[in-house]
Amino acid sequence: MRLFSNLEADSLVLYLAFGLYLANMLVGIVAQLRWWHFGKAHHVLYFAVCVSTLGAIILHFHPALIVTAIALALMPKSRPWTWKHPVCAVSGLIGYIWVVVFS
Repeated sequence: MRLFSNLEADSLVLYLAFGLYLANMLVGIVAQLRWWHFGKAHHVLYFAVCVSTLGAIILHFHPALIVTAIALALMPKSRPWTWKHPVCAVSGLIGYIWVVVFS
C-alpha cells in the first residue's frame, strides 16, 4: 500500500508547497521575534518555497496561487523587521489557504 495513494501528483505538489510555505513562515516568525537566528537556512528554505510554489502553479493552477507568487516575488523588496515583510508573508498564506479550502 502506497502512502498518499489516493492523492494525485498535482495535489501532492500543492500540499508540499503549502507545507514548505508554513515551515518557512514559522522560521520567519521565530526570527522576527529574535528567538533564534537561522542565517542562510531561511533563505534556502525560501528558495525551496519559491520552486515548489511554481510547481504548484504549473500542476495545480488556481488564481489564488498568483497572489502567493506575487507575495513571494515582493518578499525580497520588503526588509525584515518592517511591517512589509509580515504583510507579504500573510498575503501569500491567504493565497494558499484560499486554494486549499476552495479547490
